[in-house]
Amino acid sequence: MSLDKMQSKFIADAMLGKLARWLRILGYDTYYSNDIEDWKVIKIAEKDKRIILTKDRGLCIRARKRGLECFLIPPDYDIITTLAKLSLKYGIDLEARIEASRCSECNGVLEKTGDNKWRCTKCKKEYWKGKHWKTIEEILIKAKAKKETDELSYNSRTRNRGGQSTNQDSKAGNNEKIGITKLTRV
Repeated sequence: MSLDKMQSKFIADAMLGKLARWLRILGYDTYYSNDIEDWKVIKIAEKDKRIILTKDRGLCIRARKRGLECFLIPPDYDIITTLAKLSLKYGIDLEARIEASRCSECNGVLEKTGDNKWRCTKCKKEYWKGKHWKTIEEILIKAKAKKETDELSYNSRTRNRGGQSTNQDSKAGNNEKIGITKLTRV
């Protein structure tokens, strides 16, 4: 497992079960519960130094006020775009390696039990590299392509300004690049 995977820990709010499973497949320690309340998300993020992933603007505002890292996911983002944006912002590796994956159900560590077989050390669910793995790889290829397109677009805008990112347009472009939505009070 890479050093980044050991350092980047996430907590996904109750709306992001699919994203939590994807991050676990990629080998990232991702806390998720489908009935977790906002206050508990903040408490766990503080205690375990986890990055909060949410579609809830209010939760994100409260987390940032407490000095916590929070990634606000716009409601219309699909999994490919979300993985690309997370990779740009946090450097997550978009390569699926079953030997580095975590249990998609409980976040436990997988152990090899035989040829092409793994088992979760926590819940004992069994995994293997079957036909579904091709679908996983195809989605990750699309996410990598989206990431490269976003990086090229961002770098092109920066180059066109002589490498400077000081005006409001470039700041807005940078915020879009890393998935930050401007938060305003209503």
